Amino acid sequence: MDSSNHRKGIRPRTGCDARSTVCAARVMLTISHARLDYPKHKAFDNFTLAVKPGEMVSIIGKSGCGKTSLLYAIAGLLPLSKGTVSLTGGAEACSIMFQQDRLLPWKTVLGNVLLGLTKESVGQAEMLLDRMGLYGHMKKYPQQLSGGEKQRVALVRSLVRNPRLLLLDEPLAALDEQNRELLQQEIKEFVVTKGITMVMVTHSIQEAIFMGSRILVMESDGIRFETENPYHKAGDLRSRNEFFALEKVLRAQLGGPA
Repeated sequence: MDSSNHRKGIRPRTGCDARSTVCAARVMLTISHARLDYPKHKAFDNFTLAVKPGEMVSIIGKSGCGKTSLLYAIAGLLPLSKGTVSLTGGAEACSIMFQQDRLLPWKTVLGNVLLGLTKESVGQAEMLLDRMGLYGHMKKYPQQLSGGEKQRVALVRSLVRNPRLLLLDEPLAALDEQNRELLQQEIKEFVVTKGITMVMVTHSIQEAIFMGSRILVMESDGIRFETENPYHKAGDLRSRNEFFALEKVLRAQLGGPA
């Protein structure tokens, strides 16, 4: 990724965000009045957001509202048509984990994780693979792995660069419920422990609640609704009444049955 803060749509932060009382010095990511257009349609417009260091933001919304396009714009993979994205440390400070694992079939697990990195990163890669239960799979190829194992490799590949900001584009959508919940827990524990800032896009309301300290409902014209999640770090979150109450609120905001 281009490490410059001066790409189209990206500029160094100055002062405070127009819609936030959080000073720029305490903000990891600032998006201001952002719009992204494709040749034949608008992806999203008028999106403004400030994310503090260590915050975990979940974004939900109906299909086609621009969630994935927003993540790509934050990562510098798509240029904005209007507005700005400002990221502490520039684009090199963030890693993105995609919906598909995007592993290269001709490279081993370790080779995929170290793609583009130097030998100095081998120790960090091995440590992360061990943490994800993949130490014994380092010499295997992607076609020898299960779906859950492939996504763990993709996660390690995103984390080995020690990102300040982790972007997650529905990376667990294709997994069965058991593997999905296990990987949710692993990601959450690692991100919280390391103090990584996270922005996650998901179609799952329950996943958004479990993963996010703040939850946004996105529309193509900006943020429809947002709420803090004070129970984010509760060990029994999935079984708490507050979990289901928040799910009901978010489902209503999305226009689904209460």
